[in-house]
Amino acid sequence: MRSTPPSTARARWLMSARLPMGVATTYKTPASTASFIDTAPPRPHTFPLMSNLTQSLTLLGRRLLLGLLVLLLAGCVAAPPPGSQGEAEATASGTAELEQMAADGRFLDAALAYSKLAAEAPSPQREHYTLRTAELLMLGNYVPQAYQMLNEVDASQLDPSLQLRHALLSADIALARQRPDEAQGALDRAETLLAEVEETGPQTLLRLHQLRAGAFAQQGNHLEAARERVILEPLLSDPEAVLANQEAILTELQQLTPEALAALQTAGPPDVLSGWLELARLGRSMADSQQGGADLVNWRERYPNHPARDEIIASILLSRPRVLPLPKRIALILPLNNRFAKAAAAVRDGFLAAYYAQPENSPTAPGLDAPASVVPSINVYDAGDDPALIDLVYEQAVDDGAEFVVGPLSKQAVNQLAGHESLPVPVLALNYSERHAEARDRPLPDNFFQLGLSPEQEAQQVAEHAWLDGYSRSAIITPSSAWGTRVARAFSERWLQFGGHVVEKQTYDAKKSDYSLPIRRLLNVDESEQRHRNLRRLLGVKLEFTPRRRQDIDFIFMAAGSRQARLIRPQLRFHHAPKVPVYATSHSFSGHIDADMDRDMDGVTFADMPWTLDTDSGTHSLKAEIEQLWPAASKRYTRLYALGVDAYRVIGELNSLRRNRAEYYAGETGDLYLDVHNRLQRRLRWARFERGVPQPLSEF
Repeated sequence: MRSTPPSTARARWLMSARLPMGVATTYKTPASTASFIDTAPPRPHTFPLMSNLTQSLTLLGRRLLLGLLVLLLAGCVAAPPPGSQGEAEATASGTAELEQMAADGRFLDAALAYSKLAAEAPSPQREHYTLRTAELLMLGNYVPQAYQMLNEVDASQLDPSLQLRHALLSADIALARQRPDEAQGALDRAETLLAEVEETGPQTLLRLHQLRAGAFAQQGNHLEAARERVILEPLLSDPEAVLANQEAILTELQQLTPEALAALQTAGPPDVLSGWLELARLGRSMADSQQGGADLVNWRERYPNHPARDEIIASILLSRPRVLPLPKRIALILPLNNRFAKAAAAVRDGFLAAYYAQPENSPTAPGLDAPASVVPSINVYDAGDDPALIDLVYEQAVDDGAEFVVGPLSKQAVNQLAGHESLPVPVLALNYSERHAEARDRPLPDNFFQLGLSPEQEAQQVAEHAWLDGYSRSAIITPSSAWGTRVARAFSERWLQFGGHVVEKQTYDAKKSDYSLPIRRLLNVDESEQRHRNLRRLLGVKLEFTPRRRQDIDFIFMAAGSRQARLIRPQLRFHHAPKVPVYATSHSFSGHIDADMDRDMDGVTFADMPWTLDTDSGTHSLKAEIEQLWPAASKRYTRLYALGVDAYRVIGELNSLRRNRAEYYAGETGDLYLDVHNRLQRRLRWARFERGVPQPLSEF
């Protein structure tokens, strides 16, 4: 797994699956036994759309209101806990439904609704709603938008309790912007306000100490960062949060030299911080695992009541990060012998490449309750040509002892498997089921997860990004195919939800190369030419004429493969739209740098995965190995290799992601997080073509 970038340092410690190399992989073919699971359709789940924003919202306000489920500071909560002040305020002000949206992880919907309330409310209620909007944006990790929205709040209009929230949010944003001195100043204000607020719950104190710890860490004051975390630990109730906090304590202290750790240990047992200092020193100096085990046992005898958990002590002995338990047997089900065989092979090879890239687990030392090494086997099964066979293949995998199933790949097979009432073994499907939208009687199985490269997800993110850029009126050009229809619908629905307008839609034949007719219709150039013909016929004279495109388009959404995009972009310029912004999905980029072929793509803004946009070989050694092993296939199916890599790596993250849907896993296909349907959503990166080369766009 790549390291998390600084801007995402607020996330929990990601616990990646680490597997030993050299494990045999076996292949299976479809069984021919009868299906064993009932197949009644599940209950539908629909997403209510928010009403359009009022015209009274400023452009700045419109740009700030996009928040998606990403990450939270370890131990923080996404919404006010039951019985909290926030819940009481929500109930009293009639916004309980909006707070429930936030509790469900629907930060975007809640932010949109709060922004509408803010636009219509008088002061000081307006400042209250604007502050809550900024908080929701921060929960969605849209730091620049949260920062700008917070700047619209006149803190002098807030009561002390809201001023306290304002100060804490200011500190949170400052840390996300790598400005620890600003964060410390905001936290000083927060501590002053604490004395003025009559009732503050433990969550407020918890957050203050967490932010202090983050500020000290960014300033390089590792001792004080650890001290803050020692102070806050009694405020944590979730065992996972306690464990993550203890990992952070140890990580901070291990930044210090062994000499500094010894010098700072001024108190003996049972002092908690001194116990951590000694434990960190043992971790830094430990060389022999047997002797190290004895040292740790001796440490426990000297600090019998120290809060350090056994997992922390074991992780020191093993000299590696704590890992989530993995299944011992994994089944990978893919269509390896039909028209999708080459695509399936790319997924398989990416999956196995990630598997073999994991370093060997250290042996468990005697005398300590350390996590046992997991040595899984992977069985690969052919899903066959008939999607209905997936039931039989799944049953065969379970009979063979599979503890986790990855696949299938085709949407039809995924729909078939998703129709079961329950599944004896968890599944990570490599596509998205349509069952959640069309079901009638019951939900999907609780252990049925989904991950894919959905073009609809990408189209929705294009709408979000264009709206953040301040645009209102769009034109859409997509291929005249089922794929194009789905992408256009996904974009339009999301765009209309924001209050945007679609002023024109056109489709093109992807097999052709001349798209002048749909482009002229898209830009109303054909109507301009018709007016010229009518005038010439009416007047009976030859008129000088320059075609004129329509002027009511802010940007164009283009759904196209790389071949079609390379043709559409210059034809847009030819038809008098050289300066109209063009937004696209990842399909417009081949996935490989080719400045000559993409020289006409300059100015096109598109979303794509880290696998294709991160070109630093130092962070993508696995990608380089794949390209060396499969040069032709990796060029055509590069994103499917990334899907395979993530499918393997995310297995060990699923339970944690489900427990806290405000966390994400930094994957190769994007930042992955679970929605309420156990669908892994991908948050993509953004780039713009310059001189034929995609240039990543900065978050700030």
